[in-house]
Amino acid sequence: MENCSPGLRPDDAAVSVKRTGPRKFVSIAYMEANIEQVMLQFIQSAQTPEWDELESTFLEELISGFQANPKEARRAVRRLLARNNLKFLSSACRILKKGLKPPGHDYLMKLVVEADLMVGSLADPMLFTLETAVSLANNLALLDPLVDLKLVRSIFDNDRLGIEDLDAARAHRVLDILAFLPKNARIIPLLIKLLRASSPRLRSKAVFLVCQTSQNPQWVARLLADEDPDVRASAVQGLWGTKTPTVLAVLHDAVQDEDCRVVANALVGTYLLDGSSVSAQFEQMARQPAPLARAAAARAMGQTLDVCFVPLLKSMLKDHDADVRGAALRALVKIRAKSSSAPPPEAAPAGESLETSVPPNR
Repeated sequence: MENCSPGLRPDDAAVSVKRTGPRKFVSIAYMEANIEQVMLQFIQSAQTPEWDELESTFLEELISGFQANPKEARRAVRRLLARNNLKFLSSACRILKKGLKPPGHDYLMKLVVEADLMVGSLADPMLFTLETAVSLANNLALLDPLVDLKLVRSIFDNDRLGIEDLDAARAHRVLDILAFLPKNARIIPLLIKLLRASSPRLRSKAVFLVCQTSQNPQWVARLLADEDPDVRASAVQGLWGTKTPTVLAVLHDAVQDEDCRVVANALVGTYLLDGSSVSAQFEQMARQPAPLARAAAARAMGQTLDVCFVPLLKSMLKDHDADVRGAALRALVKIRAKSSSAPPPEAAPAGESLETSVPPNR
């Protein structure tokens, strides 16, 4: 997922960033061209399931016969949109994918943009894979800086749903996308609402994003008292790459945690700040009697991408536990795959870390 936002470059969508002396503003036509480029990527990427063939055919007839009675056609199209915006979007994408330009083509494109259908649909796995959704979200963010906020609001159906009523699958998907978008503090209040969710997994993801976005070690220190090890591990992981005077003290406290995943994430965070000072602790953890702890150490060393851990990881390939051997092998592959000029690792999204970092000790 490292390179899942191809397409527009940051300067492609800038409204007033290009400078050659005095500030110059790009034209409306330039912005519209970028919007059309993103829309085309969106339409072509959509997987458009067959929701309702009759409704889809009706929409296509309205768009094809648009010129006959534009006013009535607009009214009928909007009624279809109001009935079910996801079905409408799927039908619209099927029509637009054909590459034809029927009389109502421009109106349909305009309606998709004005109704803000693109952002909300990114959370639907039936329309987009996660990788495609992340790519589209990053490109949309170049044109609409509030994409992240709109995504989080979609979890609560724009404040119409309480924490007990929300769609957990949608919430998970939105948090997975947000993990790969630029971080902005404006989403923190809504993410904090998710900390009251009944799903531990959802709480864990929300904690990671809040900690990574706020970069507040004091808040992480308070979360180290949470009874859920997933929450503690995600909170610690959210500090990876944060460089403030108090972070190291919080990480040192987390190394004393009873859960191996929390300890491993704390060691990675300390490594990112203090380099080889934790090498001995990694080695000590790799010799622990519990297989979970040894596997956690292997995954954590893989996260550092540091070749100094290769000899220790090679020795772990002979471990009697299959999970430990597998974790060591994956860590070695990860380290060997990185180029000599690769930058130090930053915090991976919580959803990814559950697989590539350390599993909860349960």
